[in-house]
Amino acid sequence: MVYLIFSDVHSNLEALQAFFEIAQKTPHDRLVCLGDIVGYGADPNPVLDLIRKKVDIILAGNHDQAVCGKISASYFNPYAYNATLWTRKVLSEENHEFLRSLPIYLESEDIVWVHSSPFEPEQWHYLNSYEDAIENFGVLEAELGFMGHTHKPLVFEEVSKDDVKLLKGSTVKLNDHTKYLINVGSLGQPRDGNPESCYTRFDSVTRELNFHRFSYQLEETQRKILKNGLPPFFAERLSQGR
Repeated sequence: MVYLIFSDVHSNLEALQAFFEIAQKTPHDRLVCLGDIVGYGADPNPVLDLIRKKVDIILAGNHDQAVCGKISASYFNPYAYNATLWTRKVLSEENHEFLRSLPIYLESEDIVWVHSSPFEPEQWHYLNSYEDAIENFGVLEAELGFMGHTHKPLVFEEVSKDDVKLLKGSTVKLNDHTKYLINVGSLGQPRDGNPESCYTRFDSVTRELNFHRFSYQLEETQRKILKNGLPPFFAERLSQGR
């Protein structure tokens, strides 16, 4: 099974359209979206319409749940909070109900799909450190856990119960009978210093994992953010990958 996995689109239509053009030319079995479909960007409805039509496995992130009222947005920073209110106003009723229907955690074929982390997924923890990885491996029953949320691609390997290893590189070969935590990066708002969109390809037969980067019409995304009165910071950060 070949999966193309992405997360954190954040209403970035241009990045999503560019991804689907790549996916159309890339042999795969399933498309997976790990949440935060909306928030920050200016195109929540077109983005949701495309994902509903094309993607096989779809999860909700914290921004999705805040927009549809399943969780409070009160803990968001002021920029994100205002973007949430704006998105609520423009979101169609159909897309509102679709967001409400999405899970935040799924498990299938010895893979856990989650937006934030396997450990207390409803608390929206960030998985950034070795300590975070050890905590999450402790509750991960499947061999593989795929997630988004931090907007930074990475792979942690469990060496032993109290020891983990951070794997580097755009291509990683996963060992059999070993647990891994994999962040697929962000399609719509990367935060690892690279403004190019990121998605992950995983072949469950060869156990090969690839992080792919690509460019998109970033300036058009920025123009629409500003046109709709969203915070200029949302546009500026896209150029900087932060």
